Amino acid sequence: MVPDETALSNLKDSERVVLYPTFAYPDTDRGGWIVQVHGSVFEAVPENLPRKIMIRLLARMMGATQEQLETSVFRQRILGFTVHQHSGKKIAVKIGEKVYPLEDKSKKNGQFRGSIFIPDKDVDTIAMTVGATRHVRYAIHSEFEVATPLDGLVRLIDDEGISVISDIDDTVKHTHVSTRKDMLANTFLHEFATVPGMVELYQKWHDQGAAFHYVTSSPWQLFEPLSELFHEKGLPGGSFHMKSVRFRDPTVLQLFIARRWGKRKAIKQILRTFPKRKFVMVGDSGEKDPETYGVMARKYPDQVLKIFIRDLGGKKSHDQRYAKAFRHLPSDKWERFTCASQLQEYNLPGAEDAPKSDH
Repeated sequence: MVPDETALSNLKDSERVVLYPTFAYPDTDRGGWIVQVHGSVFEAVPENLPRKIMIRLLARMMGATQEQLETSVFRQRILGFTVHQHSGKKIAVKIGEKVYPLEDKSKKNGQFRGSIFIPDKDVDTIAMTVGATRHVRYAIHSEFEVATPLDGLVRLIDDEGISVISDIDDTVKHTHVSTRKDMLANTFLHEFATVPGMVELYQKWHDQGAAFHYVTSSPWQLFEPLSELFHEKGLPGGSFHMKSVRFRDPTVLQLFIARRWGKRKAIKQILRTFPKRKFVMVGDSGEKDPETYGVMARKYPDQVLKIFIRDLGGKKSHDQRYAKAFRHLPSDKWERFTCASQLQEYNLPGAEDAPKSDH
């Protein structure tokens, strides 16, 4: 993909764009970086009957009162599910002083993706450094101001180093996915709350040089409130890998019923992108994290250093399940925990040599 100063996104003034945090990886053969671009195009729509019916159904499923449906929390959380997502949109992004048109248009879910090669000399000019972290920013190039936030954040991740692949729900944020009613209420009605000690643990690992990838069953429509939570609580930034659902078709029921999605595919892509990096995986027992991480550790034994599973108790927490999920793996490859304090003594390999970074 080559720069084209005449390229322009064909967006309307009424349309908006959300840009998701991504990563870039080195392309040593060409002497540069491959920058990942990811966002979505949407437009607010007036009240309509299908939306009212779906909200009524949702309210019944989570036992919400009319008063709760009128709160600012609910209005913010439900917004991403009720907008119109635009497909077929041509997207051009500006990185530094250059404009790059993306090859593919936005999909049915409004999302667009692209990979852009940036030579080392250009990256050295536009990259910003905060502590041990280098990143670049990109913006939508359009006739109108359509992006919220205006800039997308791309972390530059070297070929070698330590990365943390983390779930979000019930790993760093209280959700209670094992109970549908609680999961819905915690998603749409209540203020988000972090799991005690996880912020401090992740800050410590971030200071020790870790890059973070958040692979979660939460839908993309919740990215903005999740991003606010991360910012307010001081969770390290990183790339987000979330589930796609559309509120107006049957797949939205997967948000309420089946929480499984292509987590394994997303994790595999990260591992394949960074074959020389080492990975620590953190999840919980409420979903399929033990099984998913076990498969990844058997398939990529040299890359996966350690697996930590937050044990939530209940019928899903038993020795037989863990023995099956982590079969054929060394006993020191994985560990169950109930409180983040149990992991505070775990230091990432090479941590003593890692430069300190700002939060």
